[in-house]
Parts: sequence; structure tokens; C-alpha cells
Amino acid sequence: MTALVASVLLLVEVVILMSSPAARPQADVEDPGVSGYVLTPDGTPAAGGKVIARSGMAASTASIDATGRFRVVPPRPGVNQFLVSVPSFVPFRIAVTVPPSKSMRLPVIRVSGGAFFRVRFVTGGGEPILAPQLRRQLFDANGAPIADALADQLPDPSDTDGAITIGPLPRGSLTLAFDMPFFARTRLPDVNVTDPARNIDGGTIVIQQPGAVLNVDVVDGENKPVPNHVVVLEDPRPRSPLRFAPERTSRQGRATFDRLAAGQYRLFTTAAERCAGQFLTMSRVVPISANGTIETPLVVGGPATFRITSPLGPAMAVVVSAAPDVPTPPLPVPSRANRSGCRGTTDGDGRVTLTNFPPGPAHVDVHMANSTYMREVDVPLDRREVSIAIPDGLLPARVVNEKNDPVPGATITWTGSGGRVEATAMATGDALLEGVGSASGTLTASAPGYLQTEEPLAEPPGILHTIELRRPPRPASASVRARVMTTTGEPLRNAVVELVSTDPTAVARAALTDETGVVTFDNVPPGSSRLTVNADGFVTSTVRVAKDAANEIVFTLSRGYRAIVDVDLPAAAGPQLVRVLNDNNRSLDEILDGESDRRVEPRGRASLGWLAPGTYVLELQSAGGRRQERIRIVDRDVYATVR
Repeated sequence: MTALVASVLLLVEVVILMSSPAARPQADVEDPGVSGYVLTPDGTPAAGGKVIARSGMAASTASIDATGRFRVVPPRPGVNQFLVSVPSFVPFRIAVTVPPSKSMRLPVIRVSGGAFFRVRFVTGGGEPILAPQLRRQLFDANGAPIADALADQLPDPSDTDGAITIGPLPRGSLTLAFDMPFFARTRLPDVNVTDPARNIDGGTIVIQQPGAVLNVDVVDGENKPVPNHVVVLEDPRPRSPLRFAPERTSRQGRATFDRLAAGQYRLFTTAAERCAGQFLTMSRVVPISANGTIETPLVVGGPATFRITSPLGPAMAVVVSAAPDVPTPPLPVPSRANRSGCRGTTDGDGRVTLTNFPPGPAHVDVHMANSTYMREVDVPLDRREVSIAIPDGLLPARVVNEKNDPVPGATITWTGSGGRVEATAMATGDALLEGVGSASGTLTASAPGYLQTEEPLAEPPGILHTIELRRPPRPASASVRARVMTTTGEPLRNAVVELVSTDPTAVARAALTDETGVVTFDNVPPGSSRLTVNADGFVTSTVRVAKDAANEIVFTLSRGYRAIVDVDLPAAAGPQLVRVLNDNNRSLDEILDGESDRRVEPRGRASLGWLAPGTYVLELQSAGGRRQERIRIVDRDVYATVR
């Protein structure tokens, strides 16, 4: 007999168990912890990685062991977002509804490959930058961040000319920033992945050295330096991975930011003192050149005087609030700032002076008897008085719904004549807007639970104007209800049901059936999906759900049995990959549960299940060859020994 034939010989001793329970009840796992089994695309267990279970701001972490298994105790019951990160593979995400016991076994997790991004960095002189340091963030195709371990991994060098490879990347986008000592901190072009099977070449990117220096000189309203004052710098572009540490001003009032690449940056700080009891936030966009030093003053104090008039003369004893126009500031600015502004009351000449009000763009709100008149202004650096003339004109409005019922609390806004007027509907749905002028404008109404309506008008209506708000159509989503029972009609409790959408951007979901054998998935996106049910002691069942299928899918699970294989081979045979094939030589890997071993070391044991009665082929594969043998399951577990 040849060596090749000998290498595939298999000596199998099949021992049929003499007793087996007629029915195994569904097991209840008592120890807290969600367990899982992670496989790579070729079916082998993952040899390491990390699992994060997150619920709100709380998170738990566990490692994937060398056999591909993990056990993590979720932060709390309810929906937890699980993220499975395995080196060299795309992060896998699944939303798991964790029971009060915090105990369940997840379906088998299969990670996949993704796209790779290759880019080369060079200095201004063309020299390659070896081992570059990058900041990066991943976002899925819907723009939601993927908080995985990618940012902790170093890029893989691909050659000696400074090129690196980042990945694998899932479908979505990757934002990147070059952040390395002695070089300019540089925001790189976003990497958009539409096809995870296609790699992306980022070409060659020149990084300036050492970058520009920005000196921010903070002064108060009297042009005196403000020491020990926090100044924050950020990249104003969305989803930026660039991070700059907040700086405090020196005794001379200077804060310095270095290693800046060419582009625009936004400065944030607060006023030096309170304005009517509130700290105001201010910001400024500063353009930066490639290199050199840029100095910019930042005035954080001084008075701002507004004079409010109407067609009847000065607006006396009117409450006025104002605040600088700034986007949402980053930390640590919000800890001191209040963006609602500060308030004051006009005097007999219609003037109000707000102290400690930074110069620059601001909005001023004049609170009238029935509405609020709003105007965008620019507070001058020389503290000249800002005049605001409220025009004449009234606009009575009523907001109703489709049934002609009033919509109390609705917000009605008129935009025109250089300003904006806003009012809130009373219980009757009525509101009166003052100071709307006589020119054309746009009337807008909105309310929680309704679609916003916008109506351009040639002039403000002189009579009561009715605005109809409509409720939004129901979202194009549905509920999928799975009912799981045995062949005798008994409900199966604690069966694991997994919902996977055909939409590649959707996150998989998993939950347990209740006492009646039912589980419901709400807000399922449109399109077809796949439901898979796993239960201890029963054969796995999978159903394709069409987009127009019935809301309830009934699963009838049949009794399953296990094939236990003792691998009695010498250690020199090496690790054995284990598969189960049917009579058509088709792999049954999809129906094997998380307790089924896909790889075993000689001498060891593999448990495979749950399998329906029938004939199967056990296959062991290693570097030394492939071994196969048939087994037959009738009504109990089967043991086999490989020698």
C-alpha cells in the first residue's frame, strides 16, 4: 500500500450509546456571561482578539482565547452592542438583547476580510517617512462610529519607501490624521470604502516639517492680557480625528499651538468674566499657512451696547438677550459656558449694555409681548453702539393638524426684512408675530411629532393665517416575530434567534425566546433578511424572510444529536480541522453550534452537533492529508475514535 493511501487511512471505532434521554429540555445557563465562538473565513477558529459589550456609556471587555471562544459579562440586561475585533479581519457587530440573567450563548460569529488602504508619506524634500504615527476613526456606511481596536494597531509597513497599509476596512469611511513629533499634524483625505473586496491606493502625501505655530494673545476689553485662560483649538471639518490639547495662557496672555498643517482651524474660549451671571463662549476661524508663525488677538471682554427701536420710537423696558454665534464647543469649554446668552432690560432710550460681551458675530433676541424678534449682528471691536430697528407689521397665525385640531406649543417663525420673528402657539393653536415688516418672507411652523412646514409669502398676511401640520408617514420598517416550538408543539424557551438583514450596512441582532417560545424584533429595515434559530438539543433552522413575508415566522425544531470524535493521533500529525459533510459532500458548518469544535489537537476530542438522524461524513484535515469516515445517527449520540 502506498504512503499516499496510508496517509488517508482512518481507523474508526464507532460506539453507540446504549441509553439516551427521550427528550432533552432546553438548558438554562445560570452563570452570568455571554459566550461565543469566533471563526475566520476559512472556518478555522480565531486565535485571538477582543470583544466589547456596550450598553450606553458602560462597557465590558473580554479576550478571545486561542480556541476562538470568549465569555463576557455585559454591563446590564437589555440591548447591548457587541463588537468583535480579530486582527487582520473586519470588526463584527451584533446587537444582543441580553436577558436579566445576563447569560446566553451567541450564534457562531464569522468574521470576514475587508479592503486595505495603502498610502506613502514623504517630507517636503521627498524623503520617505518611516513608521508614521496616525490618528484614525472608523464609521459605518450610515455614518455611525465603529469603536473598535483599529486605532490601537500600528500600520503595517509594506516596503521601505514609507508606504503603509491600513486594514482591513469595512464598508463605510475612515478618517485619518498624521500626528508625529517634528511634523505638522495633518488631516488626510477621508477613505471611503464602498466595496470591501477592493483595495484603495492613497498615493503619496507630503507632510510639512515642522508645521506652523499659532500664537493666540488673549486680552480683555481694556486690551490687558488675560493669564491662565483656557483656549481650545479644533479642526472644523466633520468627523476629524485630529486632537489638540487645550492650552492655558501664560502670564502675558499667550496660548501657543504648534505643528499645524496648512488649513483652517477654529479657536474656542470663554469670556474673561461673567455677563449677567453667565459665561459666554466665543470662537474664531483662523487660516494657517504651511509654515511660519501666526499671531492672532482674541478679545474676551468689554461692553456691548444695543439700541432697540420700533416705529413708535425707542423700545423701553424690553428684555433683550444676546450671545456670540458659535458652533457647539468642544470640551472643556462647555464646563464653563452657557450658550443661552445673557440678559438685560432697555432703558428709556431703548438702550441696553451687556458687560463682558466678546466682539464678533452674535445674535440678539428682543422679547416682546407675544413673540421674539431676532437679529444677527456683528459686535464691533471698538464697542460702537449696535442699532436694531424692529419693523412694523403683525402676523396672526393659527396652527392645526389634519383633523383641524389646534397644535399647542407649535413654533411659528417668520423670516424676512432682515430679521426673524418667533412665537409659540397657545392652547388654541393661535400665535401673534410682531415686527414682521411688509416685505416678502417665509413662514415656518414645526412641532414635535409633526413634519415641519415652510411657506414662502409675497408679504405677511393681514388676516389670520392658518397653517396645517401633518404627521410624518410611518417609517419603512416592520416587526419580525419568530415563534419556536418542538415537533410535539411545545414552545421552546431560551432559543437563540438571530436576525441578519441582506442590507450590508445593517447590524445583526440576536435575542432569546420567552416562555411562549416567541421573540420579536422591532424596527426591522425594509428588505429581505435571514432568521436562524439555535436551541440546545435541537437542529439549527434557518429561514429566508422576504420583504413582504408574514410578520410571524414559525420554526418547528427537530431533535438533534451529537457526534463525539476522539482524535487518537500522534502529536506529530498536527492540529486537525474538523468538518461534517452530508451525503452530497456539502459542508454542514452553518448548522453546527458554538459548542462544536472546528479544530482539535491530537490527542483530543471534538463534539459536533446538533445533527438530525442520518448519514454523515466526518472529515479531518491537516498538513498531512485529509481523512474521512462515514457515521450514522439514528436516535442517540454517536462516538467515534480516530487512530
